[in-house]
Amino acid sequence: MNIRKTFFWLHLIIGCSAAIFIFLMSITGVALTYERQMIKAAERSDYPAAPTASNNKLPLSQLLIIAKQYPSKKIANVVVENQPNAPIIIKDGRKTLAYLNPYTGAEIAIPGQGTKTFFRKLRAFHRWLTLDGDFSQTGREVNGIANVIFIVLILSGLYLWLPKRFNSRAFKQRLTLSGNYPNKSARNYQWHNVFGIYIAPVLFVVVVTAVFFSYKWPGQTLKNYVSTESVSLAKPVEVSAQQSASQLTITKQLTKIRQYYPQWQSIQFSLDNAPTSSKIYRVDMGNGGEPQKRISILLDSTTGDLVQEQKFDQLSTYSKLRSYIRFLHTGEVFGPFGQTIAGLASLFACLLVYTGAMLSWRRWKNSQKVSGTVSAQVN
Repeated sequence: MNIRKTFFWLHLIIGCSAAIFIFLMSITGVALTYERQMIKAAERSDYPAAPTASNNKLPLSQLLIIAKQYPSKKIANVVVENQPNAPIIIKDGRKTLAYLNPYTGAEIAIPGQGTKTFFRKLRAFHRWLTLDGDFSQTGREVNGIANVIFIVLILSGLYLWLPKRFNSRAFKQRLTLSGNYPNKSARNYQWHNVFGIYIAPVLFVVVVTAVFFSYKWPGQTLKNYVSTESVSLAKPVEVSAQQSASQLTITKQLTKIRQYYPQWQSIQFSLDNAPTSSKIYRVDMGNGGEPQKRISILLDSTTGDLVQEQKFDQLSTYSKLRSYIRFLHTGEVFGPFGQTIAGLASLFACLLVYTGAMLSWRRWKNSQKVSGTVSAQVN
């Protein structure tokens, strides 16, 4: 058996063994393409409307007093979004404690709760094959194996795509759709080749990054080989009550930040108990999935001047790579365009599974006919 036949049978056997899992990951990947935008739209539809009597919001100072009343394990953080009627978000680490009505200060129901629950369960099925939204180590390992197989399928498929004879006619047959097919098998074969070669680079990125979600060792290996040192912001120094009397209010500090970064989408800061000479703010100027558009700043609490910036390129190599890996998988690192490309890659992956399965089924049926004919001749 030559090398090409070896790759062919490897491609066919492992492809059939993992087809259903690859299809499930791909079809759910399509459904998750615009998850962030759909959740945002659902949230905005649930944002509190301004009271009919007045459109004035409560002063931020009052809202922060209310926010400090929520117990938290860590120092609580406040998130302010650049959206009309957006509630003030109180967070304890990654956990959201409450959403406050900007007009009344009252706690409101989680905006977009139904949509968030749907996508949380869909994402859990995509990652762990669970229907209730809970984590499953078994599902994670199964999908991890399917992802590794998918990588082998892409690489072996690229080799099998190469024509036996390198000439323009052979390459044209593998790069363009003829539209004239003598049967469904010929159509499936050409679809498998043509769509496969065009989508292979994107699929390779999507699947390789998925391995980091399925296993811990890729991230640990990456951490061992790249730098983990970054340029950190200076630590704010605690000041006396007398010194803090001349400091700008949080509202005025936020006004300064909005002037520095007019493209801001959200600003996050901590609810410090003691006054400090400066304050750290985290500004996101992207869609939430573009790490290169995030920046952490140190603002002088008295003058409002920028003391220090920590841009994305100042983070450690490891942090930058992990951020890129996370958002390359969904395409969000390139905004809606990248999400669309990743979604289309997932959609065409479904087509590759279908055409591959149909070609395998056809091959098996033909082998059965040959076996039946041979048996009849022997008898």
